[in-house]
Amino acid sequence: MSDKPAEAPKAPEAEVAPSSGDGNKMVMILTLVNLVVTMVIAGIVFISFKKDNTQPRSTDILAEEEHGSSEGEKAAGGHGAPATSGHGGGGGHGEEKSASSKKSGKIVTLEQFTVNLATSGSITPKYARVNISIEVGSDDVDSEISQKLPQVRNTVIDLFNSKRPSDLGSVDGRNYLKDEIRNSINSFLVSGKIKNVFFTNFSISG
Repeated sequence: MSDKPAEAPKAPEAEVAPSSGDGNKMVMILTLVNLVVTMVIAGIVFISFKKDNTQPRSTDILAEEEHGSSEGEKAAGGHGAPATSGHGGGGGHGEEKSASSKKSGKIVTLEQFTVNLATSGSITPKYARVNISIEVGSDDVDSEISQKLPQVRNTVIDLFNSKRPSDLGSVDGRNYLKDEIRNSINSFLVSGKIKNVFFTNFSISG
């Protein structure tokens, strides 16, 4: 037998635990990735929000138009009054002229006329019954019409006596007679002219 003492069994070597440095690196990388992604998303949201604010909305456009029109009125009329056209900057005169041209004249109503129409001897006589009103441009013309009323009525009667029933059977024929009455009366007026002649009632009988 050998005198060497038996070797004691070696203790198993302890396993070396993996270093925690690799795990920390992974955590840092993931954290950085998340941070970058979050910043990118935030940047996209910010840019889109800013773009929406820079685009004009319908309410903004309406507000600008109202503001612009208000400024234009102030610049043209002084206190928001619309500018009026006219020579030499006198816009008020053009507006007054337009208003006066639209103003209706005074209406003078004549007494009813019953006048004979022109007919041949073999035809039953015809006559017209008509109410006439005339439009005058001023009080002076109205006064002159009143003073010359017999002459006015004589003119109307003579014109009706010259017309046949067929001449007055159409609208055009009656309008032509109105023009004749107006021109005939204006021919002897001095203070002004009459504007229009109206038949407020018209009938032919016989």
